[in-house]
Amino acid sequence: MGGPRGMIDSAIPTVAFVAVNAEAGLTAGIAFAVATATVLVALRVVRREPARQAFSGLFAVAFAAFVASRTHSAQGFFLPSIIKNAVFAGVGLLSLVVRRPLAGFVMAAMDARYVDWRHHRDLRRAAVRATLVWIIVFALRFVIQGALYLAGETGWLAAANIALGLPLFGVAILATFAIVRRLAPRQAGADGRDGAATRDGAAGMAAPVAGRSKVTEVAASPLESRPEPG
Repeated sequence: MGGPRGMIDSAIPTVAFVAVNAEAGLTAGIAFAVATATVLVALRVVRREPARQAFSGLFAVAFAAFVASRTHSAQGFFLPSIIKNAVFAGVGLLSLVVRRPLAGFVMAAMDARYVDWRHHRDLRRAAVRATLVWIIVFALRFVIQGALYLAGETGWLAAANIALGLPLFGVAILATFAIVRRLAPRQAGADGRDGAATRDGAAGMAAPVAGRSKVTEVAASPLESRPEPG
């Protein structure tokens, strides 16, 4: 997805494209959008800032510009983003169907405490709910932008692309963290209590067993030392 910075690096060329396209036509809009994305990459490099998101934004803008040039329509600039959101929503939904919610793998990659999330009920529930949040995000983007694309509303497409970008991304991040924080600590505490109880129980069971073993040894000793009849 590129993260917040990647979204900003993609949003600026999008605004440039729509503004220039409205005044000077499709070709000028495409050229200006690609030029703006290139300048953003150059600024990141000159400032020695992480440029990965900027390069990602440049690639996305260049591909969107290519599609717009091939379709000969300003709406085509937004078509890759619409398809991408449809694919992400579908993949997320499929992960729920096969009981491997994608959010669980993200949780495990970000925090080692969640590596065994598939073996704990609360963590699995958190992964499912977090995945649902992102499915809703991608589905909303696909439905709204898809409808505007079919209606030929280029200006509204740009507005929806920005409004459903970073702001909605931020809401989804907050919702995801709220879900994980509410369910995961409870599971961690339960695991700690279960582990302590298991250790205490094992220690308690080991003591009587050890005691019985000693009694058996003592009882067997006189029999072993008794001389055999001649």
